[in-house]
Amino acid sequence: MHKKLTVILILIIVGFKASSQSDQVELGAKQYDFIDRLELLLQKDSVFNFSSFRPLNRKDITQRAAYIQQLSDKGLIQLTAVDKYNLDQLLKQNFEWATPLADTTMPFKNLFNKNGAKTPFYWGAKREDFSIYLQPILAYESGKDNNVTTHSLLRNTRGFEVRGTVGKTIGYYTSVTENQELFPLYVQNVKDAMHVVPGTGYYKDYQKGGGDYFDVRGGINFKAGKYIDVQFANDKIFVGNGLRSLILSDNSDNFLFLKIRTKFWKFQYYNIYGQLMTTTRDFDGQSLLPQKNIVMQYLDFQVSKRVNIALYENVMFNRQNGFDLNYLNPVIFLDAIQQKVGSPDKLTVGMNIKANVFKKSQLYGQLVINEWVAHEVFHYSNGWWGNKEAFQFGIKTADFLGVKNLDVQAEANIVRPFVYTHNDTVGSYTHYNQALAHPLGANFKEYIAIIKYQPIRKLTINSKIFYSEQGLDSAGRNFGANIFELYTTRVRDYGFSIGSGILSKTFTASTTISYEVIPNLFLNANLLIRNNKTEGLKDFNTTAYMIGFRWNIARREFNF
Repeated sequence: MHKKLTVILILIIVGFKASSQSDQVELGAKQYDFIDRLELLLQKDSVFNFSSFRPLNRKDITQRAAYIQQLSDKGLIQLTAVDKYNLDQLLKQNFEWATPLADTTMPFKNLFNKNGAKTPFYWGAKREDFSIYLQPILAYESGKDNNVTTHSLLRNTRGFEVRGTVGKTIGYYTSVTENQELFPLYVQNVKDAMHVVPGTGYYKDYQKGGGDYFDVRGGINFKAGKYIDVQFANDKIFVGNGLRSLILSDNSDNFLFLKIRTKFWKFQYYNIYGQLMTTTRDFDGQSLLPQKNIVMQYLDFQVSKRVNIALYENVMFNRQNGFDLNYLNPVIFLDAIQQKVGSPDKLTVGMNIKANVFKKSQLYGQLVINEWVAHEVFHYSNGWWGNKEAFQFGIKTADFLGVKNLDVQAEANIVRPFVYTHNDTVGSYTHYNQALAHPLGANFKEYIAIIKYQPIRKLTINSKIFYSEQGLDSAGRNFGANIFELYTTRVRDYGFSIGSGILSKTFTASTTISYEVIPNLFLNANLLIRNNKTEGLKDFNTTAYMIGFRWNIARREFNF
């Protein structure tokens, strides 16, 4: 797989005349909250409306933000004082693509002077057609969980991020962090059951129930012609406009992929060729893990200035002799290829849709279809096991009830039994013992409410409420919740509905207060309350808090 993707990459490079290219805005960056808000405020922006496939290109976002700043300076659009601060910080964070160009690198001794209080910190240099910029990454948080009496909760992260350009052809980036964590008990139980720290891959045991692991991401980017961008990376991808994604999320570990984005007229078309790890519990750090491949095609169409509709398909497969070259065709329907090779693979299709409505609101949703038999769909009440569909519905609103910088969001995710499963472990929609889409797997309905409030420039309050109902498997009986189980082991063919099996209800509420001391250096305080009621088991209630700081990195959250 590695060799074949490398060959493909080289062919693309030499086949086109390339121009300057940037890296991506890392997932989890504070910029995304502001980008989402700008999309709601502007409603018809031709760049931000194509924001459902992330991470986003740093150059595209920065140059658009600079244009918006010019409109704001001329009084053509109205932004609050907090918005203007966030816009200024976005441009300074991505200074190498701002217009006019501005170098914000500075020596460490200036970190806490008046310049450091206004400008994100970088070490770096630019020499002719080569540039390199480095940011430190630090986080330390400590707290308590009422279910853990032997030790405190902990997050201890150290590392760095490097990005830059080589010539006018290649942009590059990498981030490396070393982490030690001690988790709330409900997270520790998932780690112990699945033999993986949520959101990461291989780890070593740390103290009582904790994890010690490296998180390494990186890649190269270049333009292969006027309309084609290419990324070759080991990283994560998020598809959608909600907090969750039912298509592809950042829930699991990083994976190796080649991404090609083609822009033309009102379309953006993505091709993803990736390598994943097949489900296994044998993580001994000494053996080669079994691998599988994913191919995805995602076509985003701007129907009008306010409406975007994207159609997608993906296939999960493995071959003993390596990557199946039939799936390299970038335009043909994957279903036709799958039938050609004998239909052994798992194919998923669906759509992502969003519409900017009213004055400062957005409606969004997703549809995922693993299997479609018209007769069974038209008789949905029969509960055929093969009705494997997932749905998302959501709404976002900026300046709710006229309160400046108060943004709210509501979202519902409904996933039927056996969605994301297959008749072997290769086809399951998983990577490194984790779901590639929603962390709950399947056979659930979930409702989410989010409130984001930034009353002043430095202070942000973020509250989230989750409520879910899921039907769990019992005593070896497969009701379709566990996407690692083969659907061939189901208990019956009909009579499945969401919640079939052992009903588990979970309510989670959390609030995080963050104060930005200097750009990207936050003091955090977080409180989480979680109540789980599962039939036949004692209620599992959690109250946990964490206090600490983070620099150039997002908070770790375990929202499941």
